Amino acid sequence: MENMIERILLAGAGVIALTKEKAEEIVDDLIKRGKVAKNDKEKFVKKFLKRGKDTKVEIEKIVEKSMTNVLNKLNIPTKTDIDALMKKIDNLAKKK
Repeated sequence: MENMIERILLAGAGVIALTKEKAEEIVDDLIKRGKVAKNDKEKFVKKFLKRGKDTKVEIEKIVEKSMTNVLNKLNIPTKTDIDALMKKIDNLAKKK
């Protein structure tokens, strides 16, 4: 499980770290190689940046789900569980 999470994070790291400048460099290279028309540069830069942002959101969801599964398997209480216990303790303390 830990290995899977590490691979997911590493795979997405490059996409997440994609800055506008780096996206422009990639598109400029594609233009030089004749793969993208010069007048389509801005469209492709936006497309790369959006894909990076979407990938980041997906990776965050996967990591969150994986961490929840790990915590559940280890039977570690969640913040919600602890908050519920604190509320019960407060209620019991008020009754005394």
